[in-house]
Amino acid sequence: MRPLEGVKIIDFTQAHAGSLATMILADFGAEVIKIERAGVGDLARYWAPMKNENSAYYAYLNRGKKSISINAASEEGKEIIKKLVADADVVCENFKYGSMERMGLSYEELKKVNPEIIYASLNGFGQNGPYKKVIGLDLQLQAMSGLMDRTGFPDGPPTKVGAAMGDQFSGHYMAMAINLALIHKKKTGKGQKVDIAILDSLFSILEAAPVTNCLRNHVPPRVGNSYPSISPYDALETKDGYVAVGISTDRQWQKFCDALNLGHLKDDPRYINNEKRGDNYETGLKEALEDVTKKMSKFEIEKILREARLACGAVYTVKEAMQTEQVAAREMLVDVEDKALGTVKMPGIVINLEGTPGNIEHGAPLLGEHSEEYLTKLGYTTEQIKELCNKKLIERA
Repeated sequence: MRPLEGVKIIDFTQAHAGSLATMILADFGAEVIKIERAGVGDLARYWAPMKNENSAYYAYLNRGKKSISINAASEEGKEIIKKLVADADVVCENFKYGSMERMGLSYEELKKVNPEIIYASLNGFGQNGPYKKVIGLDLQLQAMSGLMDRTGFPDGPPTKVGAAMGDQFSGHYMAMAINLALIHKKKTGKGQKVDIAILDSLFSILEAAPVTNCLRNHVPPRVGNSYPSISPYDALETKDGYVAVGISTDRQWQKFCDALNLGHLKDDPRYINNEKRGDNYETGLKEALEDVTKKMSKFEIEKILREARLACGAVYTVKEAMQTEQVAAREMLVDVEDKALGTVKMPGIVINLEGTPGNIEHGAPLLGEHSEEYLTKLGYTTEQIKELCNKKLIERA
């Protein structure tokens, strides 16, 4: 039995962050009923990469869910939604601030239907503050959080993190917050409102030192792949790419030099301890190291330093990372049968619970695939469902 079996979630989320949160909950057994706009569906249905004219992006973020395609702005649509909410545990949404209120589906309104409902909202800036009505997307929010200014090289422009970090972090925070609210509900019988902001999520991952330095009116510079407190801690160039090394003690420095035949650097007074290595890293040590590493392959160096029990990893391309034995052993790349795409590879389940593991039961739903099923459960007759379809108030797959 999965830990969230029996939990019913009415899911208005679309695009990335919110859909990731409810995907995690679906992996662990929650019944996630995705409410999609009739005739249109989730925005992510149109995002590349595409296969058979369907989105693999959508397929990953919505695996294990059910889909009802409905015109939520209509009175009939709102009535259906309120009937679904009546016995639900959670409502999730990640629209612009105020959108659910304009549709008549606010927390206060849905509490009238289900006083114990957990109502989880996720957007760029959250539900309060002067920016709450501002549209917020991942790139913009990486910029505004300070993370983008911390990323890149000193002589280059600020750079976003390659992955959609804001969406990923806020989605995970949202899933955790919902689980905390479910625990509270189990203890007290009370629901509550959950408020997650992507900006908050990104700001939270800034390490302590830059934040502390800024409080002292010192703006920390971008440092590229290195780290000023430890040297060498960097991605060094090789003949076929780069290799990341992390040498954090003087003893490790000795072992590092022995492993790569760097006897001429091992006892050099400029590099004899960590502080001196840091002071002289950009003015000589990095160049001296790369004179050696540029003659070797990244995987050769990785093997040598791993055998010396030192922290080291080749900078893998995405394709190389997907093909590693470790990814396979951890089942982090799995085949999922999807009705729209056929067999598709996607990231597996990150959270490993020995007694109650997660499971990907099925791929993402077709648009409106479960409309008729849930309307029937709510007591609608075949004729009523047909009439709603004819009026374009709902859509069936």
